[in-house]
This record gives sequence, C-alpha cells and structure tokens, in this order.
Amino acid sequence: MTLCINALGQDSAASEFTALKQDSGKNVSEMNLTLFTVTSAFGLEGLNVGEAVKFTAPKAGWKLRGVQVLGWSGFNNTTQTFPSDRNFLLEIRDKDLNLLYKFADAQNGYFLSPAGPIFGSIEIPAVPVTGDFYVVFYDRGSMAVLMEEDEGTGNSFFFSNGELEPAQKINVTTNQTYELNWMIEALGQ
Repeated sequence: MTLCINALGQDSAASEFTALKQDSGKNVSEMNLTLFTVTSAFGLEGLNVGEAVKFTAPKAGWKLRGVQVLGWSGFNNTTQTFPSDRNFLLEIRDKDLNLLYKFADAQNGYFLSPAGPIFGSIEIPAVPVTGDFYVVFYDRGSMAVLMEEDEGTGNSFFFSNGELEPAQKINVTTNQTYELNWMIEALGQ
C-alpha cells in the first residue's frame, strides 16, 4: 500500500483529496483579487454575515474533509505586530441550507503570514455530501477573505439569517453589477 500526503497534510491510503473551486480558473497571480471583511462592508451587523460558496459533490459517497480559504489576518511583518485572536466560524450546509457541520477557531492559527494572504487549511471530520452543498465562512472581522472581482461564476453568496444573496459589487461610475467569487475551496474524497 502506497501512502501519499494530501492537501491537509494527512496520510491517505485511498487517494489525494479533490479540490473543488468556484472561481474563474485563472492562476491566482493573474486574478483581480481584493481583501474583504464583512465588518468593513456591514459594520457590526456583519458579524452574522457569511461568505458562502455553492459546490457540487463530484460523485456519490463523496466526503468533505476540509476547506481552504485565501485570507489574511493582518500580521505586520515590519513591526512584528500580531493581530489579536478573534474567532471565525465555518459552516457546511446542504442544498436546502440545513446545517451539517459547524466549527469556530481563532484566525491567527490559519491566516498568520508575514508575506500577505495565504490559503488557510481547515480540517474537518468527514462530512458526507450529495449533490449541491454550501461552505459558509464568517470572517467576523477577524481577518480578510480574498474575493475575485471579475469573471464571477454565480456560485458565491452572502449568507445571513438563513438566506442567500448573490455576492455582487456595483461600479458606481458605470452602474454595472459584477459578480464576485470568494476564494474558498472544498477538499474531499
């Protein structure tokens, strides 16, 4: 039996994880990315607003094993200033938005980087998903999530009070609406 190291750093005898993405498919270095936190957009009301991404399980029996979020806690390398620990919240929801899994932790353990934004990997117990499902990440002002500002796929949303709203931005000069992509990935096998 051959063991391989998967995206979350665990041994896996079966296979490596499959990463599901809902962005433009470009290389990250070629994307138009912007840091976003719900508290800067919604104030304190943003503490209960999540960045949600809709995914589709690639096969029957697929299990979600982790989530990767491209984000940054705001660490200042020049002054060696560490942001105060604040909690983010992660939820996994089925196609009907029923809660399947919930997890909270401090952001610095996942998104602390002197070089700027990084993909923070969050391991979760195997969650069986069928068909469509949602990953909802509540940054709660603890850190910033990156969003892709062009070539939206229509699979990124704001989630609040049990409701989904399309993640969009309006250009005030042209009055054109742009769909956004949250840089969130689902990992499973």
